[in-house]
Amino acid sequence: MKKNKVFNFLVEAKRKFIENFKPKNMKNHDGKSFTRKRRLTIDRMLILILRGSPFSLQIRLDDFFKDIGHKEEIVSKQAFSKARTKIDPEVIKESFFQTTSTISQCEDLKLFKGKFRLCAMDGSDIVLDNAAELLDYFGGSGRNRDCATAMSSLCYDPLNGYILDAGLYPYGFSEREAAKNHFSAVAKLPIPKGVQNLYIGDRGYPSKELFAEMIDAGMYFFMRVRRKFNAEFDFDFPGLEKKVKFKYNNKSYTVRVFHIDLGTGEKETLVTNVPKKYISCFEAGELYFSRWKIETKFESLKNKLELENMSGRRVVTTYQDFWAKLDLANMLSALEFATNEKIEDNSSDKENIYEKITNENRMITKFTKRYIEMFVIKNIDDRLAVFDELVADIIKYPSEIKPDRNTPRKTPRKKKFHDTRKRVLC
Repeated sequence: MKKNKVFNFLVEAKRKFIENFKPKNMKNHDGKSFTRKRRLTIDRMLILILRGSPFSLQIRLDDFFKDIGHKEEIVSKQAFSKARTKIDPEVIKESFFQTTSTISQCEDLKLFKGKFRLCAMDGSDIVLDNAAELLDYFGGSGRNRDCATAMSSLCYDPLNGYILDAGLYPYGFSEREAAKNHFSAVAKLPIPKGVQNLYIGDRGYPSKELFAEMIDAGMYFFMRVRRKFNAEFDFDFPGLEKKVKFKYNNKSYTVRVFHIDLGTGEKETLVTNVPKKYISCFEAGELYFSRWKIETKFESLKNKLELENMSGRRVVTTYQDFWAKLDLANMLSALEFATNEKIEDNSSDKENIYEKITNENRMITKFTKRYIEMFVIKNIDDRLAVFDELVADIIKYPSEIKPDRNTPRKTPRKKKFHDTRKRVLC
């Protein structure tokens, strides 16, 4: 399956997932919920949760029943909020995993040196509503520990632009432990024969224990370390590269260490167990820099998909919204494969100064407006027509990639949304 075809395949697979899901499949099902025919059936609930919206819940419900042709039906936000607490967040997580697994099967995904799938890892704090239940479960940040905050961890493919795995944990949860959860989840994803996962991490991840465990498990890593993160590692050497040995549990290990000049006078130290034939000292800096795309992904999740703008104030609804936003993010990545190809085709015979790509803001707005339509239209030809209309609308105004733009842009303090950062999620 090609990348430009995966979006429609995902829509069909997700439709089947929703249509065939049975309440009894949930681990914590009480045996009664969603067994009688009500307005809030399990399939409608799943579409509503997966669609998400930062706006008024009552307006979202009214629009949903209008979109499915039942505008005469009235459902209160209290009824929806009560019903959704009976849906296990693992169901929404399963939808996310299905999306991720499907994208991972594309035969034309980009690989590093044709040998490695890049897996960038990073964590970020997620500010939550200050509800007592959330503060008690996730913990709090701030001087008085009274601001409900969670820790989100992502494992992201920077070459192809989609999320491989994620996790939402209590505030202060160890990034290394989150990384180990990523290892287990990513290992279950489809991957071409002979290709290995290469995990890229910043200075919060490295330790002798983690390096040893990954080497013993046959896993590959490429991580930035603090210059003196462990006394056993001799990083004070001339030149750009050196093999360094260390011991853990009476066993000896060897890693490669690079010194990279950032161009600002600063130097960074990188450690890997990838053989020299795949990464030379001259490629190390560029490879590590590819990790930066996970930072921009967090920025997109928080400021465009509004990851911190949860629609509920309970632990169960927080996890539902978390997995729903990540599922939506990967659906958008799949859609972007198709729109980028169309933009490239349209630009191939033109002498453009800059490369053109999909305008993310426009894509998010246009897709979220037609999300429900994609899942409630019964005729597949009509759904494909909606897809063609959606792609044509998105590619009207592409963005340009302008290289070497290094000027930092600062967001004014205490003002998250302002005139240069418009809301795009409908």
